[in-house]
Amino acid sequence: MSNGEKLFTVHAFSNLPEYVPSSGGVYIITDLTQDQVEALKAREAEENPDRWLRVEEQG
Repeated sequence: MSNGEKLFTVHAFSNLPEYVPSSGGVYIITDLTQDQVEALKAREAEENPDRWLRVEEQG
């Protein structure tokens, strides 16, 4: 990773009933690069279209 590269934290959420007890939270991933975020968005759109992702820039 190059110096100064932005890192992101991603929180995945779902409205499916099994996630209601955790306020919709499915998982949290930290320290992702922009490329990793884009890959994750594409994968989730294909595999889990019911989930939505909140992406936050760190720092």
